[in-house]
Amino acid sequence: MRQQLIEALLYPRKMLEELIEEGNATVENGFEYEGETFRLEDFQHLDQATVDDLSASLREGIKLVESLHSHLRHDETTSTSEYCNWIRNAEHLVEEVEHHLPHVDPPGVVHPE
Repeated sequence: MRQQLIEALLYPRKMLEELIEEGNATVENGFEYEGETFRLEDFQHLDQATVDDLSASLREGIKLVESLHSHLRHDETTSTSEYCNWIRNAEHLVEEVEHHLPHVDPPGVVHPE
């Protein structure tokens, strides 16, 4: 479960790093959108974080991805876009952690052998 959380956090971390590179955010202040502030530090030091901390960071990551793509107005339950798929999978992971469920990969997830 821990590894899946860390892997899921790479997506919003990459998005935030791109915002910083483009000058839309600073390392100190992070990125602010619709009253939410997202900081790169929320997505760093993942190897030292507890599962609960990783889950909380993933919740922040979900908010970040949703806020950056809200203008597209996708139906996250049926859309097959990269970000909608990521959101569904990330929400699934957070639910597993919060409800202490065993991890089961969602359909379509393939792990390299």
